[in-house]
Amino acid sequence: MANLIDTDGQGVQLITDKGVVVNGVEYEIDCLIYATGFEVGTEYTRRSGYELQGVDGETLTQHWADGTRTLHGFHSRGFPNCFIVSQTQSGFTVNFPHMLNEQSIHLAHLIAHLEQNGLTRAEVTAEAEEKWVRTIVDLAQNNIKFLEACTPGYYNNEGKPAARSLQSGSYGGGPVAFVKVLERWREQGELDGLEIS
Repeated sequence: MANLIDTDGQGVQLITDKGVVVNGVEYEIDCLIYATGFEVGTEYTRRSGYELQGVDGETLTQHWADGTRTLHGFHSRGFPNCFIVSQTQSGFTVNFPHMLNEQSIHLAHLIAHLEQNGLTRAEVTAEAEEKWVRTIVDLAQNNIKFLEACTPGYYNNEGKPAARSLQSGSYGGGPVAFVKVLERWREQGELDGLEIS
């Protein structure tokens, strides 16, 4: 028999020889799986293990000091030809390999366009970057009440979603809508929002 135990946001109090204790009650278990070993909610450069320096000497950490700034989650102003693949300001789905595939399709399209036209540089415009940041923040507003009511954790700034965390979240329209945004962008064929040379 399986049980789903509501810890009321307090987590497990104690691990015993037989199980776990939640709200003063011991629940016997056959197997305990620790869901640790990953890091989320920290700076991108910390998770990647290196710092990126842009063309004007600004680091990515400096550029994102007030929150992530991209176009579609891939491109940041001042960092030409730097294609970031993550969930930040991008599509989020429980099937992360699927989203990686969608992102790869998109970036392969861009790189193929550059190569086919003898171009070597792609950089987001400041205006396109700002417009996408506004899109991310505006869509995040739909989720604030949920994040405030949800069990405190990394995804909601321990129950206190902040403007910076909303700006650094994923595309709030959902993964299907995000993929459609990318598909429409490719179909238009103009590489809207990018300066290419």
